[in-house]
Amino acid sequence: MSNVISEFGEFAGSTEQRSQRSLHILMIEDVEADVELILLTLESANISFTYDVTATLVECQKYLHSATYDVVLSDYRLPSFNGLQAFKLLKASGQDIPFILITGSLGEEAAVECIKAGMTDYVLKDRLFRLPSVLERALQEFTLRRQQKEAIAKIEQQAWRETIINRIVQAMRETLVLEDVLQTTANLLHEALQATYCLILQPNSDQQILVSYVNNENNDPNNNNKKMLGLPCDFFTNYHADLIRGKQIAIHQINEIVKEEVRQIANNSGVQSFVLTPLFYQQVYFGGISIYQNDRERIWTDNELSLVKEIADQCAIAIHQSELYQNAQSELMERKRMEEQLRHDAFHDVLTGLPNRALFLDRLSHALQLLQRRSHLNSEGLTDKFAVLFLDLDRFKVINDSLGHLAGDQLLKVVANRLIDCLRGGDTVARLGGDEFVMLLEDIQELDNVIEVVHRIQDALKVPISLDGNEVFISTSIGIALSSSEYTQPDQLLRDADTAMYQAKEQGRERYEIFNPAMHKEALKKLRLENELRRAIERQELRVYYQPIICLKSSQILGFEALVRWQHPEDGLISPAEFIPLAEDIGLIGAIDFWVLQEACTQLHKWQAQFPLAKTMTINVNLSGKHFTKPDLIRKIEQILESSNLDSSHLKIEVTESILIEKTSLATQILSDLNARNIQVCIDDFGTGYSSLSYLHRFPIHTLKIDRSFITSLKNESEHCEIVKAIIILGINLGLNVIAEGVETAEQLDFLEINNCHACQGYYLFKPLEAEEIAALLR
Repeated sequence: MSNVISEFGEFAGSTEQRSQRSLHILMIEDVEADVELILLTLESANISFTYDVTATLVECQKYLHSATYDVVLSDYRLPSFNGLQAFKLLKASGQDIPFILITGSLGEEAAVECIKAGMTDYVLKDRLFRLPSVLERALQEFTLRRQQKEAIAKIEQQAWRETIINRIVQAMRETLVLEDVLQTTANLLHEALQATYCLILQPNSDQQILVSYVNNENNDPNNNNKKMLGLPCDFFTNYHADLIRGKQIAIHQINEIVKEEVRQIANNSGVQSFVLTPLFYQQVYFGGISIYQNDRERIWTDNELSLVKEIADQCAIAIHQSELYQNAQSELMERKRMEEQLRHDAFHDVLTGLPNRALFLDRLSHALQLLQRRSHLNSEGLTDKFAVLFLDLDRFKVINDSLGHLAGDQLLKVVANRLIDCLRGGDTVARLGGDEFVMLLEDIQELDNVIEVVHRIQDALKVPISLDGNEVFISTSIGIALSSSEYTQPDQLLRDADTAMYQAKEQGRERYEIFNPAMHKEALKKLRLENELRRAIERQELRVYYQPIICLKSSQILGFEALVRWQHPEDGLISPAEFIPLAEDIGLIGAIDFWVLQEACTQLHKWQAQFPLAKTMTINVNLSGKHFTKPDLIRKIEQILESSNLDSSHLKIEVTESILIEKTSLATQILSDLNARNIQVCIDDFGTGYSSLSYLHRFPIHTLKIDRSFITSLKNESEHCEIVKAIIILGINLGLNVIAEGVETAEQLDFLEINNCHACQGYYLFKPLEAEEIAALLR
């Protein structure tokens, strides 16, 4: 075997170890087989490492001085030196790393002695399985020791800094105010050095160096020294380049000054010697200390200059720490402000600044607890009642969609301010989100107190609001829940006020309703219907009925209107008036409408194939306004027509007037697309919504359907007779077909025939029929 083995290799450990840094190991071993065993042991333990191997003293010394290692693994007996000598070489190299002795020829007692000499640990060669655990423990111990040393060094450094600070405090008569520290510094230096003046200069906001402090002069009753405050120092200006680099300037004799300008300044001010010392700390220039001797020339000693430099350094540290303190105080104030803002935001609406749901429920809970506590003390004659008002703005979505969300937000702010003005002292108004507001009215004596506030709210909102040059009118529907001993949780009051508000919406908006238990039962019924409606399509509970549309001139069937019904397994046949609005609210109207459209188109095509009479007939299908915001409406209609093989000219789509007014741009595009595909459009319930002659010209409309409310009142109200006549004449003049809905008597039918109405439908002629019944008519 050769005397020197020098190799380099790397073994990758397990997946877990690869993410860690590889160890760099120096192995001092002269037996190749032992090296292989050590490598195999480390590799088996999934240790990732690189290594160097040596067996001579010279090469060992070379490695230790040229490379950095994490651990040394050394045999004890080597050809030219031993383990103790190798350990001394490690110490001499300055590397503070574990030294583990791996030996097979040294007794265990001798190995222990080596450990006492300073080696980290030892492993016998016939027990190499211990090496990974010994190595891990040694590395952990050295890591901990290194961390302890770093911590101690940090503590010592901090103690040294605190000592300097303490010396400043002691030298400056233990003052804590920076202004006092710097003034005391100027006074002490002036006294200690017996100088004429001692000035401390600092930069102003424009970074101009000015006199900030000057020593006090006991024999100066006129306080002439203070006249220097705020003045620039020409000496500092001339030596600025040296001072900002931290250099101290000491001039013993004016004649030795090279710069003529500086000599002139000294002669003019009577200065014969001076010292300029920068206030310099952590590469930051804070100004400087200027000491003048005017009564004589002076040779500044090294001790004097070092004293000034040391005090200047201490002052710079004091200024630095003062700035840190001021910054910390500013950050603390900012943090407090932010914490206060966060606390405010946690309980207030960001847009309006009103209390949010959390704060409102807290106040409502407090009012409820107060009522309950007082009811136990005095069950009769209580006056500590309260009411909860739930407000929802009417048609806010129309304003938001038409004028934009920014205008909508501005509207909400205006409404919030008006609601605040309607409050009594001690009441609370909060915004729950969207266009929903709630009010807590406390200490009400009677219901009239609540109604009075409601009227104030309605009157306040009647005043028009200007939004980006547009005058907007807004109203609100209000639900009222009165306090009661039956309520145990604030959410219950909020729930019932919400229920009453929806009742007010259904009754026509811009009104208020007071909650009663029947409303809650109705709400629970709606909730049950909602859950069951979601499964109605899957369970095939929906049915399509067909009501014939009759031509009044020929008495022939022109077509049918497809009407959806819900065959509920328990409640029987449910009218669309009950579940269609619910379907629109919960987002199921799309699935229902397209299902009805598919069924109706398929059924008409079947009739056309079976019965000659049906060849020219059409099918009317209602579409909700919700579809007019969907970009794929036309594509879906085309797909249904294609799948049912129905010609598009036999399909009529019924829409309400509100769609044309609220979604004008979208409606224009969609109705034009329908017209281009020969799909006719009917205006359903004409006369009940935003009836306007302008949109009859603007949109491609083919048919007007007079709402049943006008037809029902034909016999009793002559006013409605005139309205129906006007609609018929309007339709004829515009070239539109007019269909009357809800014909239930012979008198109504005669009236329509006399006034040249094109067609009608209703129970007097045909009630809605199932497909099998229609087939019987067509045979």
